[in-house]
Amino acid sequence: MVIVQLRSGKEGKILNGYPWVFRDELKSIQGDTGESGEANVFSSDYGFLGRGYYNPYSNRAVMVLTNGDEKLGKELFKKRIIRALEKRERLYLEPFYRLVHGEGDRLPGLVVDRYGDVLVVQFRNRVVQEFKDVFVDVFKEVLSPTGIFERSDFEMGVDDQIERNTGILYGSIPEEMEVLENGLRFRADVRRGQKTGFFFDQRESRSFCRSITAKLSLKRGLDLFSFSGAFALNMAISGAEVICVDKSAEDLELARTNLEMNGLDNRVQLVQNDVFDYLGGFEMKDQFDIVVLDPPSLVKHRREIPNGISFFKRLVTGSLPIIRDGGVLGICTCAYNISIDHLVEVVRRSTERSGITLSHLAVTLQSADHPWLMQVPESLYLKCLWCFVEKE
Repeated sequence: MVIVQLRSGKEGKILNGYPWVFRDELKSIQGDTGESGEANVFSSDYGFLGRGYYNPYSNRAVMVLTNGDEKLGKELFKKRIIRALEKRERLYLEPFYRLVHGEGDRLPGLVVDRYGDVLVVQFRNRVVQEFKDVFVDVFKEVLSPTGIFERSDFEMGVDDQIERNTGILYGSIPEEMEVLENGLRFRADVRRGQKTGFFFDQRESRSFCRSITAKLSLKRGLDLFSFSGAFALNMAISGAEVICVDKSAEDLELARTNLEMNGLDNRVQLVQNDVFDYLGGFEMKDQFDIVVLDPPSLVKHRREIPNGISFFKRLVTGSLPIIRDGGVLGICTCAYNISIDHLVEVVRRSTERSGITLSHLAVTLQSADHPWLMQVPESLYLKCLWCFVEKE
């Protein structure tokens, strides 16, 4: 057992449910600090704050799991996974969702996506990785899956010496799997696809895109950074003719499969190209009723925010000329460090002296199976700003 004492004034966030004690917040530490293990956390005057796990290899020195005198281990993990499952079963009719979302489900570092009877997991810090076998046992007891597949091959600048593994942890995994979302079918490649195979977090944004396309009778759409074509499918099923643009041939082939599965391949054109090159190739203006910008996360640190703003400004500036008066622009960021305020700033800069007005239509966030906690600001990462484009 490691005993951790915090510096004065650092106890408030822990008492409020924040799960991380950073190394520079430590006043003292006692016990075997060379190995990871259980830790009790105390304030500067030795008031008990909580219990968790110490990680000697990370700047996040302690992962706090409870503020009570509660036993850690399998039963606590099981209780939280059952709680997470009950929430999802109340939210979704079909078993396709993120089952465990790290801090959002009070299991920091654990990510689990559910594809029917198959689970795809990521262990994103050393503590949860050391409990890999325990978590697999809990999943088997709670859900009886036919297979559990690990995708801990993420790219992330961590400093706690975790292993990046992929492979089957239990049972068998089919080569191809299908996701059902709002009546649409999607093929998911959990073995080799991006992240864990499918972006469940954009569910609400895709639903909004679909509904606004139908409500406003938008007839021509553009899906930039389209990946598997999910936004395009939702526009197409609402009556629009759509162009998907992505530089990855593999992702566009997956989009083609999804279109064919839903009988929408005659409504969507696939274009393999760099998005900026594509936007720079238009000679005619006012061609689209709705344009969706959904680039990958490019801002990993606060110091990169100015570059991120410049990147989005180039995108918006390149997109505005081809959107018709009265059309819709959707701008999405999956980077925690880029906020809605930053996106508004991008819009403001992009329309200077242009005569174009962008007015608020909606803001959509990560879907409810990716819960964000008010006590953990970093858990809110996905934001989409939807605007009316007015040129007259």
